[in-house]
Amino acid sequence: MELQELLDELDHFLNSDVILVDDALQWWYDHRTTYPWLSRMALDYLTIPATSVAVERVFSHGWLLLTHVRNGMSAQTLRSVMCLGEWSMLGLVKDKDAMAVTSLPEVDEGVVGDVDMEEGWDAIGNML
Repeated sequence: MELQELLDELDHFLNSDVILVDDALQWWYDHRTTYPWLSRMALDYLTIPATSVAVERVFSHGWLLLTHVRNGMSAQTLRSVMCLGEWSMLGLVKDKDAMAVTSLPEVDEGVVGDVDMEEGWDAIGNML
């Protein structure tokens, strides 16, 4: 796409008469041949959900985990706990396995803080 093509398309759209429509998605879909670049952008933006329940749920879980009592928890530990909870609800981690890990002895006193994990350690997108 050349910049001039986009500018010509934008000028054409901005110089056209204002039309009131009931369904903006349908209007942009119907005019995709007249405004190929603008319609693609409009359809991308107009189809973004107004809210994301999944994101709101993650923030809610984070608030429950990271209370004023646990405010010293590192970001990595918080991610680990949140992932464990989600993976457990999805059936990727069995309750008996999580319980077995909680009964393991503490880490040596010489180790301080969290161990750095490699990038993407908490990604499960490919597993689903």
